[in-house]
Amino acid sequence: MSKHILFVEDDETQRDMFASAVSDWNDAHKGDERFFTFDVAETVESAQAALDRLRCDAALFDLRVKSDIGGKTEPRGNDLALFALRQRGVPVAIISANAGEVEEAVREAGSVGIFDKNDEEGEGNYYDRALAWLGAQWDMMEVLGAARRAMESSAADIFLLRLWPRWKMFADLETADRAELEKIVTRQYVSHMADLLGIDDPDNATWHPFENYMSPALMSSRAHTGDIFRFDGVLWVVLTPQCDMATGKVESALLAKCVPGIHDWDANVAAFRAAESNNALKNSKKFLDKYLNQNLEPSRHFLPPLPGEAEPIIVHFSAIMTKPLEELNAQLETRVASIATPFLSNIVQRFGAYISRTGQPNIDIRRLS
Repeated sequence: MSKHILFVEDDETQRDMFASAVSDWNDAHKGDERFFTFDVAETVESAQAALDRLRCDAALFDLRVKSDIGGKTEPRGNDLALFALRQRGVPVAIISANAGEVEEAVREAGSVGIFDKNDEEGEGNYYDRALAWLGAQWDMMEVLGAARRAMESSAADIFLLRLWPRWKMFADLETADRAELEKIVTRQYVSHMADLLGIDDPDNATWHPFENYMSPALMSSRAHTGDIFRFDGVLWVVLTPQCDMATGKVESALLAKCVPGIHDWDANVAAFRAAESNNALKNSKKFLDKYLNQNLEPSRHFLPPLPGEAEPIIVHFSAIMTKPLEELNAQLETRVASIATPFLSNIVQRFGAYISRTGQPNIDIRRLS
C-alpha cells in the first residue's frame, strides 16, 4: 500500500537527503506494508503542472521554492501550498528556515505541517519529521483517495450516459458563451454525482448522524437556509427560503428555536447498543425510530447532535423569531453549523406543513353518539 508525494526541490543535495529519508521511513514501516513513493519538481510552475497531471496523495517542499519568474527571492511556496490545498485537496508539508514567512491563509488552511530547519529539538532531520507527520495522515489520505476514485467513476458514468448525449444541446445554447457553458456542465456534473453517490445508491439506506451537518457552514460570506446560530447560549435555525436568502429579497430572516436534549434518549441508545433481549431491543428501537423518522407532532423536528456535542436537538416551530438579514450576516461568527442539503428539504417541508395547516374549532366529544 503506497502513497505518492510530490517533492519540490531544485537542489540536488536536498533531493538526495529526502530520498534517503523516504528510504528510511519505508524500511521502518515494512511490517505495516506501507511505503512512500515520490516525484520531483524543481519549480513552482512545474509543481503546479505535476499536481494537475499526477495523482498525488501529498506534497512536500521548501517555502522558498524556485520559480521560473523571480527565482527564490520571494517565498512562493505559499502560493504553491494554497494551490495544492485548495485545488487538489492534499496534505502539504512545508520546510522552512524561517517559519514566520508562512502566510496566515496557509496556516489556517487545515492539513498543513510546518517544519523548521533550525529546530534542533525535533527527532531526526526535517525530512524525517515531515515524513512522520505525513505518515500520521495515512488513513486520511487512504479515505480521500478512495473517495476520489469513487467520484471519478461516477463522473465517467455521468459523462457517458448523461452529458455526452446532451452535448450538442449544451453547445447550441444561444446564450452560452464558453464561461457560461463551463458553469452549466459543472453544475450538471456535481448535481448528478450528488444524487448517484448520495441518495440513489442502495448502500446509502442509512447515513452517519454527523452527515446531517456541514461544519463550517455551507456559505462562508452570508447566512443560508438551515444555518444554526447560537445567540446568548440559545440555538436557532434559519428557515427562510434559500432563494430569498441568496437574492436578498427579504429584509429579515425567520428562525426557529432549537432545544438540546431528549428525556431518556441516552438510556434508549445504550439499551439499543447492548441489545440484552429482543424485548429491550424492540422497545428502544421504537423509541429511537419515533425521533429518527420524524414521527412527532407537527410543531417539532428532530436533529442529531451537533458536531462535537452529545445531545440531540428538537426544533420548535412554535417558537420563532425574525432577525434583520443584514444583522444576521454580520453575526456569522456565532454560526455553529449548517444542515446538510440532503436533510434540509425535510425540515423546510415540515415547517411549511406546520404553518399552513388550517385547523378547526374543537369538537365536544361528549356529544358524539
